[in-house]
Amino acid sequence: MKKFRFTPIHFIIMGIVSFGILAILLRVLGSSILMLLALFLVLAVLSFLLIFQQKSYEINEVEQIQYVNDQAENSLASLLERMPVGVVKVDPASGNVEWFNPYAELILTNEDGEFDVDLLQKITKTPLEGGGSYATIGDTKYSVYLDHASSVFYFFDASSEYEATTELVTTRPVIGIVSVDNYDDLEDVVSDSDISHINSFIAKFVAEFAEKYAMFSRRVGMDRFYIFTDYTVLDQLMQDKFTVIDQFREEAKKREIPLTLSMGFSYGDSNHEQIGKVALLNLNLAEVRGGDQAVVKENDELKNPVYFGGGSAASVKRTRTRTRAMMTAISDKIKSVDQVFVVGHKNLDMDALGSAVGMQVFSSNIIEQTYAVYDPHQMAADIERAVHRLQDEGETNLLSVADAMTMVTNRSLLIMVDHSKTALTLSKDFYDLFNQMIVIDHHRRDQDFPENAIISYIESGASSACELVTELIQFQNSKSKRLSKMQSSVLMAGIMLDTKRFSSRVTSRTFDVASYLRTRGSDSVAIQDISATDFDEYREVNELILNGKKILPNVLVATGTEEKCHDTVVISKAADAMLAMSGIEASFVVGKNKQNNISISARSRSKINVQRIMEELGGGGHFNLAAAQISDQTIAQVVQHLNEIIVHEVLKDKELKE
Repeated sequence: MKKFRFTPIHFIIMGIVSFGILAILLRVLGSSILMLLALFLVLAVLSFLLIFQQKSYEINEVEQIQYVNDQAENSLASLLERMPVGVVKVDPASGNVEWFNPYAELILTNEDGEFDVDLLQKITKTPLEGGGSYATIGDTKYSVYLDHASSVFYFFDASSEYEATTELVTTRPVIGIVSVDNYDDLEDVVSDSDISHINSFIAKFVAEFAEKYAMFSRRVGMDRFYIFTDYTVLDQLMQDKFTVIDQFREEAKKREIPLTLSMGFSYGDSNHEQIGKVALLNLNLAEVRGGDQAVVKENDELKNPVYFGGGSAASVKRTRTRTRAMMTAISDKIKSVDQVFVVGHKNLDMDALGSAVGMQVFSSNIIEQTYAVYDPHQMAADIERAVHRLQDEGETNLLSVADAMTMVTNRSLLIMVDHSKTALTLSKDFYDLFNQMIVIDHHRRDQDFPENAIISYIESGASSACELVTELIQFQNSKSKRLSKMQSSVLMAGIMLDTKRFSSRVTSRTFDVASYLRTRGSDSVAIQDISATDFDEYREVNELILNGKKILPNVLVATGTEEKCHDTVVISKAADAMLAMSGIEASFVVGKNKQNNISISARSRSKINVQRIMEELGGGGHFNLAAAQISDQTIAQVVQHLNEIIVHEVLKDKELKE
């Protein structure tokens, strides 16, 4: 029954009636006492009516609010029942489902027609960044949002939104630069008519490649092409592992042309100019790593490059013009500093020591304060003998790393030779003192490259760092100071070490450099004395070799013991000796070094890329000569991981060739 409410007109009528009653009583009774009593009764009735009205209003207000709340809850429940949004409430303590609407049941029903509680719990237990994330259920993409206050999950159909986001990602612009390795050298040795045929072959191959993937290409030089596409195509190329590189190499082989391709690709959301610059840097990175490969990196400083290819030994040849240009650039930089410190890598070998000595001589022809830095606490027997010979001769400014650290100023220059990874430098504490440095190396460039490198002279086609440094000295042509007999001998010893006495990785430039060093007094007897193997070292090498096992018909892996530590020179010599065995294409030696880390030396002939295998373990090097150092693992763990990588890489290369 609807409650009666008094309105203002009711109170006016009651007032008039009360006034009439009082007037009649006054006329009839005439007594003041009775009149007062009548007045009291009338006021009491009016007061009662007012109190009743107030209570009636209060009760009706509460009922009205309750009624509205009930209506809202009923409407919300009805809406949740009908709306195309999955709603699931869970117990925040146990994670059990307390309630879900029909749309959530439709989403989470399994093939048996039952509500899939396991799937729901799997989704709801996954941490949601910022309260939400995406979840794929069946063929549909859902945006899942968690209301933390009420422990309610909402499932929104985000297929169109996700597809739009994906489309934005896949349509990002991509710029690629393709370069033909060794084209300049080929022009010098073939006739004009042959060059014309070669140009036609290159242009046709690149045009067919671009047409196959619906890309736009433009030739900007006889050996260079620009490519424009989007991320969808680039992703397909990466999925295919850039097999176009292998296809070009095989086609060139059929025509007996020593050419390969290097590619640099970059992509991003905007700023096409910057994307193009990154693509060019990626191409340069592919070339200094030896060519015959592709490097892909997003236009983002925080992203790392991705490498593809590199399935053949480095064949990119440096030109004398580039060497002369590097000599000039390095000389100009040295003129602007107060001191030069030259360092090799940890556990110096003869190539690192020789190139450090050579760059000290090169720098001393420009400024006086130049030093070759070494660590007296980490020297193999041959390095120790070489350092003593150099000190006795007195022509080289040698400095221990401890003494060098006290001399560095903010205008000093660090030259890193025979390495380009900061983790491998002679002393990380010493490295951290410099804000400018130059890198001279013959290994393929990899991650952990110095951020403050002003000049990087990296030529993976060179036999050794000693070869690069000797060429710089040749082009310097200084009359003030020339290489001494012992300096020339150490440089020659470095070249002989990395070329296995001129039997591996040699070019005509290597022999030119060796000839120059011979004219400067390089002494073969002194080299033999320095590089001589003592009996204990020879025995260690053979002990490692005897522990070798074939993990593939053409791959040997030898391991040391946890109890015995070896010089890295011993480990590398064992790898060299194993590679010389019949039918062996690659050899790996794993052993504990003097610093209690695990060292790996890897060698190959021409079919297995050991550099790529060592990169998987945090190392690097060349196609056929590489190494790695690993800490916090046992030899057994390292060997197991190494074997898995070797089998995977060898089988992958075999599949690509087939």
